[in-house]
Amino acid sequence: MGGRYSILLISLVCAILGFVLVIAFDNEAEGVEIGEVTSVEKIGQLLKQRDELARVKSEREATIRNLQNSIAEFEQVAAERNSYVKEIQQELLNARAFAGLVPLEGPGVEIILNDRKRDSIFFISPGLYEYFIVHDSDLLNVLNELRGAGAEAIAVNGTRIMANSRISCGGPTINVGKYGRFTPPFIIQAVGDPERLAASFQQPDSIYHELIAWGLEFKIKKVDRIVIPRYLGDVEFRYGNTIGDGE
Repeated sequence: MGGRYSILLISLVCAILGFVLVIAFDNEAEGVEIGEVTSVEKIGQLLKQRDELARVKSEREATIRNLQNSIAEFEQVAAERNSYVKEIQQELLNARAFAGLVPLEGPGVEIILNDRKRDSIFFISPGLYEYFIVHDSDLLNVLNELRGAGAEAIAVNGTRIMANSRISCGGPTINVGKYGRFTPPFIIQAVGDPERLAASFQQPDSIYHELIAWGLEFKIKKVDRIVIPRYLGDVEFRYGNTIGDGE
């Protein structure tokens, strides 16, 4: 009798335990499902926001182009009537080009900067992983070398680089300028003397050798024609004021 009672008790305990486990697993599954649904909905909202921002950006860029065309037409008409105005128009165009307010085209180089291939770092210690990816400092060093070699205009992934352009780490991305946020590969374009720009990366102290030594991808090619877009961002001086020559 005692043995049967023990068996019955054990069976009852097992049944209760099984019931509890089923409820626990059901609750866990429901929680995961709800989380997944919420995550998918959030992703959908972010994608819609991205599309809307892209649409607004496109519209505003079109407005800028239309206004620029109107200004150019007005200046052209005025220049045709007065030779002095024509000289001023050329000076304005040069100033706008220097300030990055108009697109610039010409010969130069195109550089592809990318992380080391994943399959080649799979078995490397995790502690060394950061040496095989492109950092903001790497990108900044490449841009500085291009400037030092005489680059007249530079763009990173289609974003015009100016003296006040930000190059900073943004987690898995790199912030470029005021609005750009990119992941590798980085496409760097520079207008200037192709031979001189390319040769600068063969100097013994060039960042090129360090990046290649760590296995990062660094490809550079000379290009006959590169188009650098205009700078999009703030151009006004909030604190500085112009002063006359000699003052």
